[in-house]
Amino acid sequence: KQEEVMKVTVGKIKKRKVIKYCIGLLAPLFFYLFLLMNIDLGYDNYKECLLFIFITTLFIVMIFVLPSLIFLNSMWEVDHNSLKYIHFDHNLDKTKYLYSFLFRNKYPRYQINLRLSQIDFVQISYYRYSFYPSKYLVDGSGYKIVFKFNMLDGSQYIIENFVSHDRESFKQGIELMKKQGVRFVDPYHLLEALCSNKDINLHIALVEKEKNHD
Repeated sequence: KQEEVMKVTVGKIKKRKVIKYCIGLLAPLFFYLFLLMNIDLGYDNYKECLLFIFITTLFIVMIFVLPSLIFLNSMWEVDHNSLKYIHFDHNLDKTKYLYSFLFRNKYPRYQINLRLSQIDFVQISYYRYSFYPSKYLVDGSGYKIVFKFNMLDGSQYIIENFVSHDRESFKQGIELMKKQGVRFVDPYHLLEALCSNKDINLHIALVEKEKNHD
């Protein structure tokens, strides 16, 4: 008999992932610094200006770019009673949480707690994400998948980065919510495509094609 899942954590950050992003972001910076430091352009204070630009760029990458990439998708947790997830009001919140995790081994605290029994239904939709480089960074290749949690008291909670790159834990989390009676309204069958590891970009392209025919 398969053991019943009691709790699922989705999008949990790992130090290995942080190191991988650090290497990917910092290696080109150090390469170009090394390259340019060995070129004499004949300008006064050339190397000092170059170092200033490098340090400024490094600061921006470590404070803003790296945390944004690490927390690109929401981190959430579901058990038999509730759904908890992290909501960032400001980009600096991501920075604070990331470095607390790295240096103090302290995981971010979930700020939003929704009781599953109080969820009326979850509506799933999508929209085109117009910021062009995002197609290389966001799961969905240029599309945002939106989960709108409609509560029995009339309140709504909208999460745009609910889908995790770890599709297995994402699928387990969705299945656990369904077992607890959470109803998903999914007219475009996005959830089915996500949980079956289909190419969500291709799936939405087919949806758009059908909508244009209607």
